[in-house]
Amino acid sequence: MGKWAMTLSAWVTASLWLPAVQAEDNLYFSGTLVNEPCVLVAEDELFNLNFKTVINKDLYLNGRTLGRPIDLRLTNCDLDVGKRMVSITLSADGNESIEPPGLLVLESATVQGLMVGLETTAGTAMPLNKTHRMGELSSGDNVVSFKAYLQGEPEVLANRTLGLGDFKGSLTFALSYE
Repeated sequence: MGKWAMTLSAWVTASLWLPAVQAEDNLYFSGTLVNEPCVLVAEDELFNLNFKTVINKDLYLNGRTLGRPIDLRLTNCDLDVGKRMVSITLSADGNESIEPPGLLVLESATVQGLMVGLETTAGTAMPLNKTHRMGELSSGDNVVSFKAYLQGEPEVLANRTLGLGDFKGSLTFALSYE
């Protein structure tokens, strides 16, 4: 027992004389505390819309496809926060079209002049990089609905030079409340 006490006291004494070694800051915390009236359903934070097969003759004939629905689900909406109107801002992660403006130019190795447009459920255009009022909130669950469609550039459609193949693109949306 005397040997254990002697070893422990030697270790404690040595640790008091050794200089303290401190590592650089290597643990960081950040975030934003907000008081938003609703919670976006986690599955809707990353939305993938597959247009599947689109027949080029339909684009040449009509200039665009029918709109495909997009629904963003909001839950636990609390109107006591004082914000009752929801708006959406859509930002292009790629190139915004010039003619017509406000659409997303899609990426493809073989398809040219194909764009994605967005519109309200009533068919009103929702140009990119602008804020669009989407409606008034109610307590509980709500849905923000709009549509996406494919459209060809006018010159490409007139010359019938869309091409065939796969295409892709992405947008970022941000919800805000008033």
